[in-house]
Amino acid sequence: YRLLREGWPVIRTILVVISVAWVLVAISFMWIYRPIHAEKLYRQGLESISVDEVEEGIGSFYDAWDGWPLFRTDEVSGDRIGDAPVVVKGWKNNARWLDYARSLRRRKHWDSATRFYEGYLTVKPEDKDIRLEYADFLSRVLGQYGRAVTVLEEAPVSGSRKYDRDYTLAAGDVYMDWAEDDPSKFEEARFRYAKVLETSRNDERAILSMMRYHLRLADQDEIETLLPIFDREVPGKTQEPSLAAEVFAGLGEYQLRRGNLEESRRFIDLGLAADPLAAEPSFVDAAYWRTMGNEQREMSALRRTLVNLEGIESLSRRDLEMRILTLGGMGGVQAERSYRLTEDPSTAAESRSLAMNNYSKALDLYEDAAERNQLGAAPEYGRLYMELGDILYRGSRSAGDLSFIMSETPESYQAGSERYSELLRAEEYYNRAEELYDRGDGTSRLPDDTLYRRAYIRYILNSGDSLVDFYRVARRRPDDYDVRLALATSLLAGEDYEASRSQYARTLELLDDELRRTGGVLNPLERQGHEDLLLRYIIAWNNLGVSRARSAARGGSEDDYAAALSAFTMASEYHDEVYDYMGSLISRGAVGMRDIDDTRLVEASDGQNLLKEKSTYPYRNRLRLLGLETAEVGEDEYLMYADIPADIQNR
Repeated sequence: YRLLREGWPVIRTILVVISVAWVLVAISFMWIYRPIHAEKLYRQGLESISVDEVEEGIGSFYDAWDGWPLFRTDEVSGDRIGDAPVVVKGWKNNARWLDYARSLRRRKHWDSATRFYEGYLTVKPEDKDIRLEYADFLSRVLGQYGRAVTVLEEAPVSGSRKYDRDYTLAAGDVYMDWAEDDPSKFEEARFRYAKVLETSRNDERAILSMMRYHLRLADQDEIETLLPIFDREVPGKTQEPSLAAEVFAGLGEYQLRRGNLEESRRFIDLGLAADPLAAEPSFVDAAYWRTMGNEQREMSALRRTLVNLEGIESLSRRDLEMRILTLGGMGGVQAERSYRLTEDPSTAAESRSLAMNNYSKALDLYEDAAERNQLGAAPEYGRLYMELGDILYRGSRSAGDLSFIMSETPESYQAGSERYSELLRAEEYYNRAEELYDRGDGTSRLPDDTLYRRAYIRYILNSGDSLVDFYRVARRRPDDYDVRLALATSLLAGEDYEASRSQYARTLELLDDELRRTGGVLNPLERQGHEDLLLRYIIAWNNLGVSRARSAARGGSEDDYAAALSAFTMASEYHDEVYDYMGSLISRGAVGMRDIDDTRLVEASDGQNLLKEKSTYPYRNRLRLLGLETAEVGEDEYLMYADIPADIQNR
């Protein structure tokens, strides 16, 4: 009785206190400890990912999501969950899937990021924004176009409408990306854009997407049909800044190619205003200023393009192409500066070094992309190889020095010399450029001047068959006397005397035509033209005589001897026109014959004054032909000028 009357209230109070305490502890454990500790684990995982400890970070996520062991530490080996006496149920936070996916994207752990996007859409399949974001990631970053389309097509769509506007446009964008690898997908993209336009004719994004489609296909008729829609565009007024910037840039490029500079400028400005961080408008802006000849503005636009491309998470094919061509464009500007700054050697050398560095970066990117089949062969990449080859071909000399590079000492071209190495590398770059210009029909698509430079390198270094390239250029430029002279001399060096004679004869005809065009007389007052034409006359006549004389020595007719004597005489007469200011010719045998007072030049030898003309090739060849002089042992009987123009001019 006393137990019931006095003990039970005490026991009941104790039980109530215990129950309340248990409930409070349970509530605290389940609804305070679990979320707090789970959030701690989520944060720890994100911190681990930020330092690229991906497995540890993902492990922390799943501990927080699925559960973690109680009374166990991370140092314990084995199955942490299975071996734990108590496992705390995880605290599920759907948004953390997305946090992890984006964090992994920032650190470029693409596969793991995909895993978390999939996880998020599993728990929230109706989230349209994230589904669109994931599809864009699959398409633009990973190039998994089929999977991106599947993600969009599997989206739950409410109502009876089969086509959701946002998903349909996104699928069109994926097919546009896919079309870079498979052009048949262009039609799939067009179908989806047209489907949206059927519903809303004024849908800005659909209109922009359709114009981008036509620009990509270069469909002029369709572009012109849609152009009036863009007549009243206001800079910066758009709901689709990134897409608008791309389309406006494309229209600016389209108008630039057609020569509509005013319209091109308008669209470029629209693109720059739509999205200042987009790369396409700056890239086209650089092309515009290149056309306008404003080097400073062009360089500024190229730098802006490069900065904007640096901010892109993963370069698409178009982005990679722009990056490569931007670096090449910067190299081109710097190379042109180096050619103009030859009066300041240190500044010119700095510009040349910067140009070569930018070209090298561009070509490294291209070769890496080509190896991964991300970019194929195309002339625009061949042009970069070609321009880098031109820098090496020119070396440290100015454009004016290119008339006859062989005015350098012969040692400059010996194997192992710096110049020898430069020219070999230039030839390698020209060969690579030819591969990228090739259309598969066996015909070289290299420009004339590049073919000529490669032939010149092969000729003076004896590193390959120069005749093929010389013939190619001669077919394209049949009335260029420099090309004919180079081809004739190359044939003569190869002992093809008959072919060389016809080419020298054609060279002399073209030189006579040039004389008639410029007044019909070699005017000493026109120094540059006088030097150039005079030197070519001397070389052509002397070497024509050598061809005749050598052919006669191999069993030719007496007419060959007479023609050779006549040619040597003509070359000697042209030597009499050389004035002493032509000192640049002396080292190549074209020795000056008279000074400015029209006095014969002499040189002292063993106490005697001898006419310097006796040291010239035509004079000595004439003496040898007449039997008045004999060649030294090991020397050719008749001396030819091996010098040829090192470049061709755009006359």
